[in-house]
Amino acid sequence: MKTSRIFLVLLSFSALSPAHALDERYAPYEPHTELSGTMEIAAAPAPRSLMLLWTESFRMLQPDVAVVEVPPGMGPGMGKVKIRAAVETLAILVHKDNPLDCLPLSKLKAIYTSENPVWGDAGATGEWAAKPVTRFIREPGASDNDFFAAKVLAGAGFPGNAETIARATALLRRLQATPTGIGYAPAGYRGENVRPLKLSDGGDCAAPSVSSAQRATYPLARIVHVEGSEGEPARAFFDYVLSSQGQHDVTIAGHYPLPYVFAAEERKKLHLD
Repeated sequence: MKTSRIFLVLLSFSALSPAHALDERYAPYEPHTELSGTMEIAAAPAPRSLMLLWTESFRMLQPDVAVVEVPPGMGPGMGKVKIRAAVETLAILVHKDNPLDCLPLSKLKAIYTSENPVWGDAGATGEWAAKPVTRFIREPGASDNDFFAAKVLAGAGFPGNAETIARATALLRRLQATPTGIGYAPAGYRGENVRPLKLSDGGDCAAPSVSSAQRATYPLARIVHVEGSEGEPARAFFDYVLSSQGQHDVTIAGHYPLPYVFAAEERKKLHLD
């Protein structure tokens, strides 16, 4: 039953995430024979959906290894091994009829901190200038919220009159039906009549693409780090995360793979190749 639920989760993400071409230098994971034991693992920052995919996929391949998730830096064996593992990327989504192409982070912050913003505050002109902005936020505790709050709000609180959305799939549906809406979700999420805005942070506008996220030219992208205790079970988990399957999990969760040059450095550090 648990395995069935996990596959349903995987399928739900797969249906929403575009097919990103994974660097062919990523090798497939080969299960370690006669591997057993318990390992502690943590990630920071870490989208919950991605950690679910990594840990459950690894359990299926290494059923005799018990995976225990702990907060970063916690646990008796934590902090000994730490790797770069993925590129978490948030897209700012609007309805396709929205006239804006690029939004500075300063104006994005103003939209989410003003009491009653209109699209003219974001740079829209003509009939759109006076249209009220319909703001969507994720539910409290969502990793998307943590990222958005840290990078965009910079200490300011979320607006009290915004509509809270539990899941990214529900956000897409609300934006499809709300031409004046705006929200945020993992960059791999796309929906009919919904599109991402380009963003700028004092420089050129950048779209939330694989290349701009990996090159850090898109402002809402950051590296996900995974840490764990030393030992063969954790080493095998890192091997999985840095494999073609582990990086495919990243795209299924709506984010972008780690640049292979970084993965090669991490694999060399762990003596995986």
